[in-house]
Amino acid sequence: MFFKLDSFALLGIEAIKVSVEVHISRGLPGLHIVGLPGKAVNESRQRVRSAIINSGFDFPVKKIIINLSPADIKKEGSLYDLPIAIAILAASGQIKDKRFDESCFIGELSLDGNINPVRGLISMAETAVKNNKKYFFVPAGIANLAGYHTRIGIVPCKTLKETAGFIVKDDIEDVILKKEKIEGIEKNDFVPDFSEVKGQYRAKRALEIAAAGMHNILLVGPPGSGKTMLAGRIISIMPDMEMNQRIEVTRIHSLCNEKIKGLVSRRPFINPHHTISRAGLIGGGINPRPGAISLAHRGVLFLDELSQFPSTLIEDLRQPLENREIVITRNQYSYCFPCSFMLVAATNPCKCGFWGDSSNVCKCTERELKRYWSNLSGPIMDRIDMRVFVSRLTEESYIKDSSEESSAQIKKRVKNAIEIQNKRFKGNRNINYNSEIGQNLINRWIREKKVKAETIINIGKRYSLSARGISGIIKVARTIADLDSSENIEDWHIVESASYRAERIYG
Repeated sequence: MFFKLDSFALLGIEAIKVSVEVHISRGLPGLHIVGLPGKAVNESRQRVRSAIINSGFDFPVKKIIINLSPADIKKEGSLYDLPIAIAILAASGQIKDKRFDESCFIGELSLDGNINPVRGLISMAETAVKNNKKYFFVPAGIANLAGYHTRIGIVPCKTLKETAGFIVKDDIEDVILKKEKIEGIEKNDFVPDFSEVKGQYRAKRALEIAAAGMHNILLVGPPGSGKTMLAGRIISIMPDMEMNQRIEVTRIHSLCNEKIKGLVSRRPFINPHHTISRAGLIGGGINPRPGAISLAHRGVLFLDELSQFPSTLIEDLRQPLENREIVITRNQYSYCFPCSFMLVAATNPCKCGFWGDSSNVCKCTERELKRYWSNLSGPIMDRIDMRVFVSRLTEESYIKDSSEESSAQIKKRVKNAIEIQNKRFKGNRNINYNSEIGQNLINRWIREKKVKAETIINIGKRYSLSARGISGIIKVARTIADLDSSENIEDWHIVESASYRAERIYG
């Protein structure tokens, strides 16, 4: 007897439809899986057999062949357990052939028949909608991830026996997940606040501008000056993500973490250690998965102690910073992962750490300074729009009892600036923030005299800036103008923007 139902396979961040075909015939009893199954898929033979028996069904004592089509794409993961088990029960006549053509299935089975979460649910739900499926049977633990879809019924399933009952149920609408049940995974977690940071007003101002336009920023300063403390609080002043951004972020994170149970509500803050591998930072592997830069999508990638990162890893950031996506090619397939992140980096100004410190004398020679900064090439530094030197606080400033501006106050100004950008770029899918604008838009601003061209020319000549450097100053100046609710970019906006580009951060 032959039977077929639909499931999915993950190719990078995308999902494709996979047909699970079952043929039961006479012959030497056994369960054989073909169609380029990975190790986890082959191991499903034991899980499926035990789950069927422990759920009260009969496992056919016949020759069973499972084909995962298309057969030229390697299948990985344990998500085929549930569709294989359902297909065997249907092919053996233990489940009636009802609503299979309009349904699809994913889920990992325990030996007792319980259904465990799997990775990549959001990508699969989107593919199911494109294939005009009406019902999607998923593990109950992660059903909320796809709860926002209105064009497909999400059926949360806890056990194999329960799933079989849902399939033959006359009124399945009773068990479909209600669309209003969309929950975030972060609710009452502690968020560090800028009110806890004393002084450092220039650094705070720079981070406010960076957050308002999603500009890359480098914090340089001696040990203990508060670079990491400042960077860790930037998420608290960034506006909340919109629904489509939450879906984008959750879609990526669900590929790496099967324990996510709801849409991600807070912007990601990814802080990899400098010993991270290339695949861990950029993405990749035999079966490519997102790296840290993709996990930071719509959020912040914080590289603390930047000088300790290998130069090859830092150079690998060139293309992602420019294109806001990373393309990885493996086995004749190309996998594209989005990575529209804000880069925040922090480092000491020299090897001893005390260059520019008023309290300690730097012991580094000029040669040592050049060697220390040799990891950061000109092209990488050109892509960092803002550089700020963070001085160490004096003892008097540290113990002084003063009220600092809270993150909520700064966030309000940042939100207003981003709302101005949303109106300006409305209808343009490729631009959300000032940092993403292209040369065409900058040229238009210059023609319409929204930018003081003479000021830009003088600054460019004085600091020998490249074309990208001049564009970076204009982008940051546009953000400063938005914070001032100014329609045009005035001279003082350009001067402040240039000060962040030309600030002396090392010898």
